[in-house]
Amino acid sequence: MHKGCGLIFLLIISTGLFAQKNGLVKQLAAIEKSNAYDTNIKELKKILSTSNLTTEENITVQTELIHQYQELHQWDTCLRYCQSQIALAQKQNNKLAEATFYKLLGNTCYHIPDKEKAVAYWKKCIAISETINQGLLLEQCYHNIGSVILESGKNYDEAEKNFLKAIQLSVANKTDTTQLGNLHYRLLATLYQQTGRNEKAETLYTTVIARARQLNDSLRIAEALMFYAVLLSSEKKFDKAIENGKEALLISQKFNKLDMEQTALGLLSSNYAQASNFKEAYRYLYDQNESYRKRFNTDLNSKMSEAEAKFKTSELQHENEIASIKAKKEKQIYLTGFAGLLILASFAFYYFYQKRSVRQKVQMQLQVQAEKERLSRDLHDNLGSQMALLSNNVENLDTNYRKQLGIDENIDRVKGTSKQLLQTLRETIWILNKEQVSAQEFFDKLVDYTHRFLQSYPGIELRVEENFAGSKELNSNEALQLFRICQEAITNSCKYSKSEVLDLYGKTEQGIFTIRIKDSGKGFDSLAIREEGHYGLKNMQKRAAVVNANLQILTATGNGVTITINV
Repeated sequence: MHKGCGLIFLLIISTGLFAQKNGLVKQLAAIEKSNAYDTNIKELKKILSTSNLTTEENITVQTELIHQYQELHQWDTCLRYCQSQIALAQKQNNKLAEATFYKLLGNTCYHIPDKEKAVAYWKKCIAISETINQGLLLEQCYHNIGSVILESGKNYDEAEKNFLKAIQLSVANKTDTTQLGNLHYRLLATLYQQTGRNEKAETLYTTVIARARQLNDSLRIAEALMFYAVLLSSEKKFDKAIENGKEALLISQKFNKLDMEQTALGLLSSNYAQASNFKEAYRYLYDQNESYRKRFNTDLNSKMSEAEAKFKTSELQHENEIASIKAKKEKQIYLTGFAGLLILASFAFYYFYQKRSVRQKVQMQLQVQAEKERLSRDLHDNLGSQMALLSNNVENLDTNYRKQLGIDENIDRVKGTSKQLLQTLRETIWILNKEQVSAQEFFDKLVDYTHRFLQSYPGIELRVEENFAGSKELNSNEALQLFRICQEAITNSCKYSKSEVLDLYGKTEQGIFTIRIKDSGKGFDSLAIREEGHYGLKNMQKRAAVVNANLQILTATGNGVTITINV
């Protein structure tokens, strides 16, 4: 549970304008629920090409179009589209469109991420919206600015002013009793919790939970209950925290929200442990780890089943092709009068065709087996070690539970290992599910991973630079191997370099994708790479060789480490 999760609002609430035609409303609602983003974009462009849309309807459709581009992470397209519409709105003196696209431009910058620009664009939207009395746009922008400030952990007074302004506007807009209005209160409660104003936070959390019950918004109820449970735990009100956690767990299980369920199990385990009820703490921690294990096995079995199904389908198609050709040959034999010569020729053709078919079938089986072995090896290398660590931590927890020693420390280690295991699995499956991954998309995923990883190293600043003027596509194997190399490099820098800054650089030029990971830490003797040990560095080199990538490791004692990959 973290204080910035309210920022998902940036994608859910895109604009304060709603289409007036029932048919258009239904059409946009169906598009919003669909995951066929490319098809949705074509449909939205088709709607925009009609000439009978009002100004408000046109903006609503364009807003949904930008949402679809965002789902595909086509950030450059979003930026260009918003900027072009702002220029057009200024030319036509359309203040409503100008304010709306400034807000959408800010939303896009937030996700790049460039949060300073995002706040600047939202402030421009506020300045314009005030002149045309667009209360809902104002409400959303004040909320967004407050959320970014809260997420940064700085200037809580400014964040509070923005949330209070959003709440004031929600009353005027009559949205204070909606999901949007309730989100203002929930984030303000989180702010009060972060600044030690627990009494105010508790009052707001109970208000948020009550309103969510009135709205029958079960998922928001569960979310608020877990935030409230964290607050109660900090005040050592463990019984009440456990009560809230159990209700949140029931809701998450009812709606099959696995991430929320695992968070609720972790909260319950932590609260029982702090209340010295180690038996229950162990039970819920065990359930949490069982949930991780089942998800891991389910995803792995699914990938294996998909591979086998594809092979069986290809095999069946191949057999059908052989049967069809055989039938045609037999028909030709019966219909021709050149029995001897034609039969001889047919048998010769059939023999060589069969020989080639068997060879192709064997080759296909070998390819499928190689792919299975590669998948198993990668999962073993990256997830097997983490599963072993997780198992060892659970055994230590069980031993210490019996001896009543070190329970909290073991619980923290198990929780950390479990989260790392789940994230590694998600990244592996994300890569394997894609036949092609663009260099830009790969680098965005790497930046997201690094941000999450550095949460455990608050003393390290991440600096990102990119230049994707050209295009480059990676197959799933290349993407997976490169991602593992980068993970190893980032882990080594954070653990051993003692650097205060970590630089990530991505570039495509003339069909070459370059990644550079650099720290300014203590470095090491480059000759040590050739000695025994240093298996992490050697594995990086082996992975690079698998995909014909050029890996350079430049370092010297006291001069940091620079790792450059070209593919």
